[in-house]
Amino acid sequence: MSWAEAPALQVVMKETVRSSKSPIFFFQAENDYTLEPSQVLYKEMLAAGKSAEVRVYPAYGKTHFDGHSFTWLGSSIWFNDVFGFIQKNCTGTGSK
Repeated sequence: MSWAEAPALQVVMKETVRSSKSPIFFFQAENDYTLEPSQVLYKEMLAAGKSAEVRVYPAYGKTHFDGHSFTWLGSSIWFNDVFGFIQKNCTGTGSK
């Protein structure tokens, strides 16, 4: 919600993902306030040689707030993708 208004937070988040020791699955609904967080942080991870995926889901609800709430209200939609990412990248039981 506040990505554009928080350049200092953007810097911290970019530094954090570049030093991440774990793969990250970035996801948002296409009607979130902005898709920049996922797109920018995903590119930062790739540039740092880190493992990451990004997924933009179809619009969730009708408003930007609805799209933003997808991360906590839309779990029935993204759960299998996130769980699959965890199995593949974080548990040692999936194929890499």
